[in-house]
Amino acid sequence: MRRVLTFLFAVLLVAPGAALAQISTEAAPVAELVERVDIPYERFTLDNGLTVVVHEDRKAPVVAVSIWYNVGSKDEPQGQTGFAHLFEHLMFAGSENAPGSYFNYVRGMGATDLNGTTWFDRTNYFQTVPTPALEQALYLESDRMGHLLGAVSQERLDNQRGVVQNEKRQGDNQPYGLVYYQMLEDLFPEGHPYRHSTIGSMADLDAASMDDVRQWFTDNYGPNNAVLVLAGDIDTATARTLVERYFGGIPAGPVNTPAAADVPTLDAPINRVMQDRVANVRLYRTWIVPGMLDDDAIPLSVAGSVLGGLASSRLDNELVRGDQTATSVSASMQAFQRVGMFSVTVNVKPGEDATRCRNVLTPSWPTSSPAGRPPRRFSASQPTRSRTASMAWSRSAASAARPRPWRRASSMPAIPRSIVSSLKPMRA
Repeated sequence: MRRVLTFLFAVLLVAPGAALAQISTEAAPVAELVERVDIPYERFTLDNGLTVVVHEDRKAPVVAVSIWYNVGSKDEPQGQTGFAHLFEHLMFAGSENAPGSYFNYVRGMGATDLNGTTWFDRTNYFQTVPTPALEQALYLESDRMGHLLGAVSQERLDNQRGVVQNEKRQGDNQPYGLVYYQMLEDLFPEGHPYRHSTIGSMADLDAASMDDVRQWFTDNYGPNNAVLVLAGDIDTATARTLVERYFGGIPAGPVNTPAAADVPTLDAPINRVMQDRVANVRLYRTWIVPGMLDDDAIPLSVAGSVLGGLASSRLDNELVRGDQTATSVSASMQAFQRVGMFSVTVNVKPGEDATRCRNVLTPSWPTSSPAGRPPRRFSASQPTRSRTASMAWSRSAASAARPRPWRRASSMPAIPRSIVSSLKPMRA
């Protein structure tokens, strides 16, 4: 018996190595990998303008139900910041034919992964339900699309306003919680749709009235401003029958044209330092770039992974595993409808000088076009002078309630297209 076990153990040790030796290390062509990604779907549109996307997948007896409304915080008028998110909360407070908490109904049918989110460009609601509960889920979604206002009272508005304001307090009081507000104000000019945060201001939330609720719902929550996605244990024929039954009678609303917004530039780069009671220094570098519909969006997203966040990323190798002056590095592209935000974030190791990290993040990149004018878009040979902001959080023993001091520092260059095309290692 001992011989058999020894032999088997030896086989287990040797066989994987032998198998690995036969595996080709040649990378598959990108085009071939892309062809393997196949998510079939069908689309149809109701007479009232509701767009429906159906993806059939019979692996499990569940259906994911997701509805996306083409409205977000960038569409909020002046004086109503935070209203898109506030309305998202109201959508869970009950509708005319399903009074009470929406969560109670969907949890009772065994739903999972249920929630809603609001961002600059959209508001979405989602849940995954067992196949027998799909019809009830569609009924509930259609009722709050077509029959919400009769269930919204001043008491419910005040209640949800308080919930949203508490969420804002929680976010603001987190470490580094105030940086995003200042970053948006620095990156975007006054009046730009993306200049204010989705959570909004306390004053604007306090000012939200019942008339505002009615107007927001009427203007933005019609079926012609929404996309319903059904994915899972369902086919298109069944989906069409059910969606027509529950959504077909909802009248179309006003045509919603999302707020227009250009990709702005700065007259000069901005560098700020913020102080608060935080565990370690954090560095931010952010560039405003073209949005998700631009050809540069996907290359920039790939560039983010190459620069930071992965085990093999350039800045991780340089700062985390190399000289170990940072505990983590991330880089990413947030692509919105009209603009994008490319950001690099570095958590400096406690006790280390942030200057080293800052120098690595400041390579010798040109800051303007040959003609001296800041180009507004990337080109293969010239960098952009996109609107940029650099910020750093510093540790401070002062009370968190103390006003944050601001300091303007030196200028910084902009992110060039070359990081996408060549991605050369960045050195100080």
